[in-house]
Amino acid sequence: MAETLVVDHVSVDRGGRRVVSDVSLTLAPGDILTVVGPNGAGKSSLLEAMLGLLPLSAGHVALGGRVLGDLRARASTFSYMPDDAEPPAEARVETLLRHAERFGRPADRLAADLAERLGVRRFAGERAGSLSRGQKRRVLLFAALCTSKPVVVLDEPLATFDPLQLLEVLPVLRDRAAAGVALALSLHQMTDAEKIASRVLVLDAGTAIACGTLPELRELAGRAGGSLEEVVLDLLRAESNKAHARAEDRLTQAEDGHARA
Repeated sequence: MAETLVVDHVSVDRGGRRVVSDVSLTLAPGDILTVVGPNGAGKSSLLEAMLGLLPLSAGHVALGGRVLGDLRARASTFSYMPDDAEPPAEARVETLLRHAERFGRPADRLAADLAERLGVRRFAGERAGSLSRGQKRRVLLFAALCTSKPVVVLDEPLATFDPLQLLEVLPVLRDRAAAGVALALSLHQMTDAEKIASRVLVLDAGTAIACGTLPELRELAGRAGGSLEEVVLDLLRAESNKAHARAEDRLTQAEDGHARA
């Protein structure tokens, strides 16, 4: 039975600084959750915390009500493609594909279907070091998606693809979700996120300022019919204005305290 992943009030500290602060979300089978926000918002840190690659300062991650308390539990739950991943340069692509299929234990025909749709058979005889950036990313996507694990986490998976290539890649992601896989993606380009997301999590300075479908985010931002990029910018501006107002209130209170003293 497919189960829901729950990230419950997760916080992460790195180098004495809080980079993820009290973030909660759910990821059900078939969901495509995209995590967006400005550079330094904590997108990769949140994904790495979910995976167990970063220690949690607070909160927990659970699947089907069972807390994922160690790396073994996380490894059986998640398939992962890091943003900066590179296939080993000396390995032939066909070897990498066989390795991914062997250890991913995919359902029947999934490996063959992914290989066909991602186009990786065309350069299966080449060494990975000779591939273009886009070809390397196709191999890495194959490895991440060729799995029986219930949750696939992809950090900036679409950055190397042009609009025509996205027409090939995005349907592959949608079909994996339709098959019951839960997908969590960090994306820099809002147009890509709008094309693929069932829900969007907006991060700013490590804090979740909004999470929902595009219509829900439009309602929250008060912008009917706006693109995801316009809506996210409105939400970020509103959050910045709130932060400035809070800072001014603290300054005023401090000045009042000094005056009374």
